[in-house]
Amino acid sequence: MRNLNPMVPACLLLFGAAAPGAAAAEAARAFNFYVQQAWPQQTTANRQIQYINQTFGSDFDDWSDVPNLSIGAQLLWEVAPAWLVGLQVDYSSGAISGKQQVETPAGPAKLSFEQRYDVYADVYVVADWKPWPDWQRIVPFLYGGVGMAYESDTTTLSLRNDYLDSRLRVDNDGWFPTYSAGIGVDVPFSAATPWYFEFGVAWVWAHMTNEVPATGDLAPTPTVTADTELTGPNYWLGIGRKF
Repeated sequence: MRNLNPMVPACLLLFGAAAPGAAAAEAARAFNFYVQQAWPQQTTANRQIQYINQTFGSDFDDWSDVPNLSIGAQLLWEVAPAWLVGLQVDYSSGAISGKQQVETPAGPAKLSFEQRYDVYADVYVVADWKPWPDWQRIVPFLYGGVGMAYESDTTTLSLRNDYLDSRLRVDNDGWFPTYSAGIGVDVPFSAATPWYFEFGVAWVWAHMTNEVPATGDLAPTPTVTADTELTGPNYWLGIGRKF
């Protein structure tokens, strides 16, 4: 998913509601905007990068070494004093890449690697429950969401010197289900304003596996497993407003 830098992932959530005062208490809707940091498992993708490192003696980063940031927004409707339901969208894009000098039977060569997520996006239906909706200084809540995500990624590898020009390219994309559950708090700016800060933590379940063509003479087989495993923890920081 997830990110403004690498993938992201992600990727994904925020909700809102606050009890900031009498004027805001009459509001029936809430809008939230947030930035989210995720830690996707990416087990297969990381294993494939580690295999490249072992094969060529390189030291490329994998997805556990980089930030996975995304941005998102929510529009929620109050359906009961303690309940809001609505829609959530998240977006991220980014890549991990590197170039290193490696030794080959044909002499030193430049090894270039990139795994780029052109887009990660999701749409959720979400519910936000506040067990103590009348609290004034902070308003804790529980959150749950179910949705669909889409991502498109490209992996490339090249090995070049005066005698070598070897390459690998793998393109992957698709839709897959995603689920999320977490907890958070809204903190009103003041008792007289409908604006509030929001902080939360959640767990996301999202996984897509495809068998896709691999092209180039560095391809180990005609098809490879392209695995997007965004399952993992995340946290978000944002601001919201009731209206």
